[in-house]
Amino acid sequence: MTEKDLVELWNDKRRQIISAQMPSVIALAVVTVVAMMGYFDGEYTYAHAFASLFLVTVGSLSVLNQFAIIREAQSVVKDLQAIGNLSGVAQNIASSGSYLIYTRVLMAVFSLALLLSLVLLVL
Repeated sequence: MTEKDLVELWNDKRRQIISAQMPSVIALAVVTVVAMMGYFDGEYTYAHAFASLFLVTVGSLSVLNQFAIIREAQSVVKDLQAIGNLSGVAQNIASSGSYLIYTRVLMAVFSLALLLSLVLLVL
């Protein structure tokens, strides 16, 4: 692949990461609206269980999708590093490998923290 193809692929991966976050944002908005409408008031109901499972499922699928995209973006970084005489943009992308690792680690930490928070809220 050429440098231009790899930069376009990198930009596509960035768009995919942003798009992968949208289902979680929409799910949180729906649960927030339902909570504000009072459907979670009172004793423990099936609505609590449904909302919890819904958020965990949507969030887990989004995170898994983002992990796959990051793995593919790391391949783009490796391919760009193999090409010599890169443009400035391509050089910046080629040096982004560590940021991808940090992003993956932070996503895992935040996901576990959110899951723990949800478990504590439900109990």
